[in-house]
Amino acid sequence: MNVTTIIELENNEVETLAGAKLVFCQEHIDENIVETCVECFQSETSGETVPTEEAMEKVFNELKKEGVIPKQVEDFSFEMPSCGNLISKSHFETDLPQKVILTYMC
Repeated sequence: MNVTTIIELENNEVETLAGAKLVFCQEHIDENIVETCVECFQSETSGETVPTEEAMEKVFNELKKEGVIPKQVEDFSFEMPSCGNLISKSHFETDLPQKVILTYMC
């Protein structure tokens, strides 16, 4: 039997564990719909772009160090925040999605 564990992390938790900030991109579908998603990470120390896979590997390893994820777990998957946002005429700033999902199986 496989047991799948889901860990839901806030953006700021992921940024702290990765040592990098999430970089979002927005695609305007039409004047009232904007799709927002994570493009990459940006290192807080060097300012360089960090590929999403590399940053999430660091998050995974940090969670293993903290004992949140068992040491024997080697594989994981993740889902970055993404959503379609509606923009009202009186509110032109979109809210960024706030959850990153990391899963693993034992």
